[in-house]
Amino acid sequence: MLTELMNEIVRGPEKSAEFGKCLLIYPTCETARPGIFPSQALVVTTAARRLIELSKAGERLNAVVVLGEVDPTLNPDFRAISENLRELCNKWHPKASLTLVSGAQGLDDADIRQALSCYDDPILRFEAGTQKTYAALTGAKPSVFKEVVQNLSKIELERITVAATFVRGDVDNSTESEVRAWVKHLGAIKPATVHVSTLAKIDTKRKLKPITKARLETIANQVADKTGLPVEVKKES
Repeated sequence: MLTELMNEIVRGPEKSAEFGKCLLIYPTCETARPGIFPSQALVVTTAARRLIELSKAGERLNAVVVLGEVDPTLNPDFRAISENLRELCNKWHPKASLTLVSGAQGLDDADIRQALSCYDDPILRFEAGTQKTYAALTGAKPSVFKEVVQNLSKIELERITVAATFVRGDVDNSTESEVRAWVKHLGAIKPATVHVSTLAKIDTKRKLKPITKARLETIANQVADKTGLPVEVKKES
């Protein structure tokens, strides 16, 4: 059981279109106890073992990516995990980017905001302009949306990336009104850069479809024109 859990916590290395050769760390993967995440000791020990093993084998990583289907920041030991991963990367893979992919949850917690400074590339997903769309995309209560926007605006770290995947179907965050509202929020958040993308194919489970390449380019241009922020159109996710 422990070996299976360790294999869920650390996966790879694998090739990623976005991150290159990367090792994936899942601090909030499922355990035998519902609602209980892996401990700091287990996450850090498992990651350390794999990072050291790869380093001694001469394998170079482009990135060590912390992510999860359940937001990685929800692990109560997130700050300690982040600090330990920072030290491990510095020692064993100093050229690899330590990257976080988060849904921007829990940013009202000072420990989580502090933990963001451990990452070379903290990517925070924020892809709705209104609370109705936010709730439809995330399953969160609509009232949470205002808190997310406020907390994103409070982050005192220059290298934050805001990432958004635009879709249509049962939920559509690519409409003119939705994008205008989203861009306005970006102006207040002031990230270092913005990444926009769409789905690679139809998500039949959630009944979501990709938007057109032309529409995605239009959204990117709108971000640049209205905010002056650097924006990148990423490959489909």
